[in-house]
Amino acid sequence: MAPSTPEEIAAQHAEAVRLVEEGLQCAPRQELGEIPGPDKQTPTTELLQPPPTEGEEKKSSAPEDLLLNPVCFTTRGSMDVTSIQKLVQEGYNLNYRKDNPERPPLSPTNYWDPRNAFKQNVTITRPSHDAWGIQKIVLLFCDDFATKIFQLPWWKDFEPSIKPILDMVLPVDGTLIRALFASLPPGVTIPVHHDTGEWVKRTHRVHVPILVNDPSKVLFRCGPTVETMQRIDCLPGHMFEINNQAKHAVSNCDSDHRVHLIVDYIHGPGPKRTLLEAGEKIVQSRRSIDRLKDMDSRPTPSYIILGAQKAGTTSLYDYINQHPWVIKARRRETHCLDWRWNDKLKTTKKQLEFCQKFFYTEELRLRPSCLTGDSTPSYLLDSRRVIPRLKAVFNWKMRLFVMVRDPVKRALSHYAMVTSSEGTEAQLKTRGSEWRGKTFRQVIDDELVKMQECGLVPYWDTKEGVTDMELFNKFSGSPLETKAWDLYLQKHVPLNTGSYGLLTRGLYVLQIRPWLEAFDADHLLVLKLESMKQKGVQSTMSQVWEHLDLPNHPVDDETPKNTREYQPMDPDTQKYLQAFFDPHNKQLASVLQSDSLEWNNPWPYE
Repeated sequence: MAPSTPEEIAAQHAEAVRLVEEGLQCAPRQELGEIPGPDKQTPTTELLQPPPTEGEEKKSSAPEDLLLNPVCFTTRGSMDVTSIQKLVQEGYNLNYRKDNPERPPLSPTNYWDPRNAFKQNVTITRPSHDAWGIQKIVLLFCDDFATKIFQLPWWKDFEPSIKPILDMVLPVDGTLIRALFASLPPGVTIPVHHDTGEWVKRTHRVHVPILVNDPSKVLFRCGPTVETMQRIDCLPGHMFEINNQAKHAVSNCDSDHRVHLIVDYIHGPGPKRTLLEAGEKIVQSRRSIDRLKDMDSRPTPSYIILGAQKAGTTSLYDYINQHPWVIKARRRETHCLDWRWNDKLKTTKKQLEFCQKFFYTEELRLRPSCLTGDSTPSYLLDSRRVIPRLKAVFNWKMRLFVMVRDPVKRALSHYAMVTSSEGTEAQLKTRGSEWRGKTFRQVIDDELVKMQECGLVPYWDTKEGVTDMELFNKFSGSPLETKAWDLYLQKHVPLNTGSYGLLTRGLYVLQIRPWLEAFDADHLLVLKLESMKQKGVQSTMSQVWEHLDLPNHPVDDETPKNTREYQPMDPDTQKYLQAFFDPHNKQLASVLQSDSLEWNNPWPYE
């Protein structure tokens, strides 16, 4: 939802003034209990029934039905707030902007003065509200996913007065995650909107008017749509919960500031509160909040997508970068550990500095909640070069990803990409020219010759297209295979071209094995492209978020990336490749030490 323009906000404020002058009635208070969780998962505009089709009877929406409005707001009780009023009375009606020539003198007992908050409390920003001049006293605050709850020093001053309210609205299993006072200046409108972010789906937000000079001149409206928003009464002490997925807006048409207490809670246990020190500095983004003292606690990068090429790595990288706590690298395929490796740099420190130039390293130092990563799908095959460099330069627990797909389809997609004439000059150069002018079958035959010369496939009858299974089982995993694989990597994995490894990039067991020998198994997450399509992107990404130790976040754009159309494979060639890859595919479950049916026979060929 695009932010409202100044002109739109001015028009909405003028409309609010008109409604106040006309005496728009408040909706009746109805204690409907807590807003139901299912009603908070989607913007209410999307929950409404679609218009009737031709011939279908239109359902009536009587005014008395709209008054209930169960998904949008509900009264949670009423309470005398005199004790709280006394605490926030001083200075609530003043302007503390630095550009105000009549900025009030500093009073040590004024909680509204940001100069006091800077020294005695902790300065928290709320960008839109700050821009509108809304003042605040922040007591508890959390990130967008409620993974961190910060208790500010002033909490102890207000807790005794706020506790009776919390006792009324907080359920037995509730965890308070935010508490703050907001002072809305006269003549200011918070425009019609619904909130976004993961917190909206989990959090229950309760408003409590505290200081309201003339409640008839404060217009707080909420409803499933702009047209059906209703007015909520803002008498001091009226505790009401709103559904932040609903449309809502607030206008102060009075001559004094209006002060609300806002408390947010979730069901179930939350993280342990972190006690902030007076004057402590924090760093915020739209969805994260971190202590400045925690800077440099997360190294850069945090993850690498190793490959396999043409197995969905571009899509995976795009999906990961849709998480609000993930920052894209300066370029997707850094190649800092293979093509761009700088042998002239003689120390690990210099190599690290060089590699980190491909990321927003300095910016990330201040945001330990956020992370970044690399997606260079040539790394998986080039383990001989990459593993020792990675372990030396990135000597922390790196999260590694491997995407695999049917190796037969992967091979055709690989061939189609590098032989395509479409693309920029740089892309065409990177793909290489070695396969141009050759048929798919010619490239297969050339690759098999290289593999045989290295002693890598002694069990494969090239002419007949069959595997000697007795020899395969004896050779697989043996020192002879390891030696042959190492020789192949030495001789046939070049740099600065993508036209190599048509078949070996699909031998996933041989590629993954060195990584599992070099890293603990929990470093590596292997995903199957076909499973992502079958189970859905969101299901797969739940595994990814867990592997990255990130809170779950829905992917908005599930569109596959970097796909292309190409000619179907010759049926005989397809059968030939299926026969070649089939015994290798069936080893995946053993190598991954998985009893999942997904890996038992990952690509069954008819």
